[in-house]
Amino acid sequence: MILGCGARANDHAVVYPDLRSMRLVAVCDLIEERREHFRVTYGVPEAFSDYETALAQTQPDIVHVCTSPGARVWEAECAAQAGVKAAIFEKPVAVRPSEIAALERIHAESGMEIIVNCQRRYYPQFRDGVIAEIIREKLGEAYFIRASTKGNTMGMGPHMMSLLLLFLGEAQPEAVWAMAHTINETSYQITHQAPESILAEYWFPGGIRVLFDCDPEALGTPGEASFWMHLHFDVLGTEGRLFLTQNKGYWYQSKGMVEAIYGESSWDVQGKQGQFDFTQAVADWLDGGPPHLNRLELEGPVVHALLAAQKSVYEGHRITLPTTFTDAQWLELRERLKAIHHIKADA
Repeated sequence: MILGCGARANDHAVVYPDLRSMRLVAVCDLIEERREHFRVTYGVPEAFSDYETALAQTQPDIVHVCTSPGARVWEAECAAQAGVKAAIFEKPVAVRPSEIAALERIHAESGMEIIVNCQRRYYPQFRDGVIAEIIREKLGEAYFIRASTKGNTMGMGPHMMSLLLLFLGEAQPEAVWAMAHTINETSYQITHQAPESILAEYWFPGGIRVLFDCDPEALGTPGEASFWMHLHFDVLGTEGRLFLTQNKGYWYQSKGMVEAIYGESSWDVQGKQGQFDFTQAVADWLDGGPPHLNRLELEGPVVHALLAAQKSVYEGHRITLPTTFTDAQWLELRERLKAIHHIKADA
């Protein structure tokens, strides 16, 4: 079942006809015209206006939650109480500290799997460990990574941090120091609530330092017009370098290599297949297959790392991790940044 029939839900529904052992049984949306259009377009048997009624009548194994960020906890609680086996949430899975804590509690108490739709992990160069292997085995000792994206911390930031942790074997940062400015309350930033611009330095095990830049002016994918497509990694090692962009491929060159080796990395080419593989992997996991690459145990740390950077901004110095960041502190930081530079939504 899909909850929320907005634009993002289409990317979920379009892969269903070819999935194994899965079928879309219902959609749910408050707006009648939108849910009926979705039902007809994708041949869905039932459409509902009430989420709890939809859960009770269809008893789905899997729920795709495609609502706006900040609407996650109640949706997860309802699904868990209805016996749903796995709930898939669009990123960010949480924007406030209390939300990620509540989702982790629901998962622990109910056993319902929570999966975050950072589907880039299922692009072959990431899923099959190609990039991680290059960093681990081809560059000598990796010591510096620059990660940058155009979009705020909760826009493209979750995708970038998710891939970063995957590249580093799910290692967790040990410390962070960050600076930030501006609260933007226009467009998607109304729901993806975070500082408009944040520059963080993370310290990872093994002496790896990461410069993590989420900013409208960040150096993302060169020549890409859509800010959603701006995602860039530069990895430096003692014996080589890796260069990766979201829509311009990747290359690496090691000591002694005459020419660089190139590979594909493309949202335009790999996006739909990545979404298919991501969704299929949910059913395969529930049927006894490999654990999902975007399960909460792996994606929860993504949110904690992003919020830790905001905690560093709040305190004004480097902090060690793990740390505790409260909703009260999150709100105070937001008000502080508003007072400095606030972009208001159009009337």
